[in-house]
Amino acid sequence: MRCVKCRSNAGYNRAVIDVLSGTTIGGLCVNCEREEFGRSFQYTQGRADRKCQLCDRDGHVALPQYVSRLESRNGDAVVRSSLEDDESAPCLCDEHFHEVLAADPPAPSVER
Repeated sequence: MRCVKCRSNAGYNRAVIDVLSGTTIGGLCVNCEREEFGRSFQYTQGRADRKCQLCDRDGHVALPQYVSRLESRNGDAVVRSSLEDDESAPCLCDEHFHEVLAADPPAPSVER
């Protein structure tokens, strides 16, 4: 799965899911998550009302994190990854999601 921002392999960090349809749009790699949000998603849960983490608009996309768990199968250790519960996943409204997707703004010019 590709990161929706940088288009590199997103790994098992976060999925980007359309809230209304349940369709997986892509992923969000750990580097882009930290660039956009720092570590804030590590310390907070999604809002129970499914509102945007950054404003009071309705959430358009959910960003559930992949959670790994160790299982034993026939004596072998197997790691399985699944998405966290939808209720605990942070959401973004369409406006904030499009800001994440937007190219980095040009550096401000310095007048002399």
